[in-house]
Amino acid sequence: MFRLTSCTALAVSLTVSLALALAGSADAANATTTTRGPAVFTAPTAFPTSLFASMQWVPQSQEGQPQPFVRPHDSSAFPETITNPNALPTAPPESEAVMPKPSAAAHAAVKDKNAFRAAALKNITGIIDDKSKSKCSRCISALRVGQHVARAEPELVPGLLVDLCKRYKYQDKPDVKTACEKMYQRSVWGGPYAQVLSFADFSHGAPDAQNICALALEDSFCDVPEMDVLSDEFLDKWFNGQRTEPKHVTKRSRKTGETRKRPLRVLHLSDIHVDPRYAVGGEVDCDSGQCCRSNSWSADKWDGSPFAPGDLPKANLSKAAGYWGSAKCDSPWALVGSAMQALQHIEGADPIELGVFTGDLATHDRDWQVSRDLVKYAEIALYTLLKDTLGNMTMVVTLGNHDTAPADFFAPHNLPDGLGDQMSWNWDTVAQTLESVGWVNSTDADKVRKHFGGYSTSPRKGLRVISLNGDYYFRENPFAYVHLANPDFSGQLRWLTDELQAAEDAHERVWIISHEETGYSGEDALDNPTNLINHIITRYASTIAHIFFGHTHEDQFQVFYSATSGNSTAVSRKTEDAVAAALMGPSVSPGRYVNPGVRVYVVDPQTYEVLDYDQYYTQLDEFDDELKNAAHGPVWHKLYNARATYGNLSASEAAGTYRAPVQLDNGWWPKDAPLNASFWAALTDEMEQRPELVTLHSIYQARNSKKTVVCDSDECVKATICYMRSGTSALGRACQSGFGSVVN
Repeated sequence: MFRLTSCTALAVSLTVSLALALAGSADAANATTTTRGPAVFTAPTAFPTSLFASMQWVPQSQEGQPQPFVRPHDSSAFPETITNPNALPTAPPESEAVMPKPSAAAHAAVKDKNAFRAAALKNITGIIDDKSKSKCSRCISALRVGQHVARAEPELVPGLLVDLCKRYKYQDKPDVKTACEKMYQRSVWGGPYAQVLSFADFSHGAPDAQNICALALEDSFCDVPEMDVLSDEFLDKWFNGQRTEPKHVTKRSRKTGETRKRPLRVLHLSDIHVDPRYAVGGEVDCDSGQCCRSNSWSADKWDGSPFAPGDLPKANLSKAAGYWGSAKCDSPWALVGSAMQALQHIEGADPIELGVFTGDLATHDRDWQVSRDLVKYAEIALYTLLKDTLGNMTMVVTLGNHDTAPADFFAPHNLPDGLGDQMSWNWDTVAQTLESVGWVNSTDADKVRKHFGGYSTSPRKGLRVISLNGDYYFRENPFAYVHLANPDFSGQLRWLTDELQAAEDAHERVWIISHEETGYSGEDALDNPTNLINHIITRYASTIAHIFFGHTHEDQFQVFYSATSGNSTAVSRKTEDAVAAALMGPSVSPGRYVNPGVRVYVVDPQTYEVLDYDQYYTQLDEFDDELKNAAHGPVWHKLYNARATYGNLSASEAAGTYRAPVQLDNGWWPKDAPLNASFWAALTDEMEQRPELVTLHSIYQARNSKKTVVCDSDECVKATICYMRSGTSALGRACQSGFGSVVN
């Protein structure tokens, strides 16, 4: 593993080009170099104000970010702290705090609240400080004390969390006192954590406590528990006795569309993360919080003493945020505007007729600066912008982990005491916005409210798109740990299964879209839910045409293999057993040092399988050099074509390791064969024969980012192929860790 230098990039490019040339395709060699590729759109310097109904502010030059006028659905106004880079909030409104009700019996037993609090704090610190016990047992015991407090006097929980944070320094940026007091207040983490403590099952043998101690805290105190194997009885009941596909469905899925039919062009966008607080001239290389802000600073240039937003002297800046965006920060409006303009210029002769958006509209931010209004602003602004940019084209969307407040916290409907409705502000905003832009009707809008922002819809005859809120299997959502022994406590996977059954009965093909990936490196999802998901996908493999994720910001894919035994870790990972593939859409946001990207699929209009795709991007990490004095904005390029880049499978064919049920055409995947599960599984076999393909993939993963750590060691290549073959978190975690991202 090493940093990508210009010499390294040249060597990789020559290696890959030579390998493909030897395979007999000069065109493919040209398509898979690490050069930028052909330019498809050059943005003007002027912001595209015509894409918005009205503007709140437009800079005369590039001294600040343009601000479109965005109005809430109730016709009020968003607070100044949402869009004014110099008026940053210090906390979300106290009215956003949601606390659990006390248990009557536990509450009645508390005679002196102050004494009860002091005793609880002493008990918890005594448990934590007792080094004679294992870290895991101490963590679980401390959680049980916390649960007793949450059930007896829930209002005490935030203050106790602040005290514990200060004592053990769980948070320290910008400093321990500030971080702890702000992070664990009622309206940020204090309220939700009080709910999780109150409702989780910490009884002996239940998995909630050990999973929380292993995965959900600032440190890992326990080993991750073994995944629960689904019993035959469970699976029989789940699938109503039909655990395998009916033969007529399997046969039906093997039909191909008529070649004379014009293919669909489908847009895939993900992770826009618009930052309305982005400050031109703010610190890019900050040490805490969101960078490119008026209060950002770098420890290399500033001592940390307070300063008014925007008043940090230029001499104390390590790197100033540019107008068009910066590689460590989220998307300013100028970058979002150029991306929307680029979409209008990559249509070509055939228009884009359908789109999917796989989540994360809102910016990353300090948790105490995230509010419901910030999320609503992003949802209304961006869905409306996409509608106005793309015209009558329908987009099917899903929510990401940042599309809520606090970020990552998504509560299920079945919490007690009416707390199952605490997210209704979000579901209502999404439902109303999607209906107002014409992407759903009133029936589908009701589904959005019922299914946590998810829904199913049929944008074309024969196609059902199911939008699934992946935050209910996401390991960073604390509510996902409540009753984790139930792989579907929220009921989402029951709904997914029912939708797939309805699609099978109606002879429809299905796309599933969700934000978080279920497997890959195993870093983002929980074992029990994704084990069930693998079995659901296996059962409906012939109905599911494709799966689309986002979240990682990187260009990745994962393959699902047939799982019928209740244990997804026992799958064969053989190409002949591949049942589905998921493509992770690259982000528009440059955060995490990637270059912004958008993707367009070519899709069979009858089978709805992906035939090909083109990946586009802009080289943001060179904006400072190229655009400072240029008379234009970002230049958007075509980065690569999927079939030309990955369609040569001749090395595995020659080695006798090619196992896909498709006959190759002179070593190439046939032009009329879709890029389905068999293709992506076969590509991993090819990568074992030609490791340089993994190296090339790693360069494309962050879209030619200068920060790319090229994957060219045997260790990295093996781990990456293992990730690609992992449809569940347990499978991904069994691979060697440390290679999931190329821009760590």
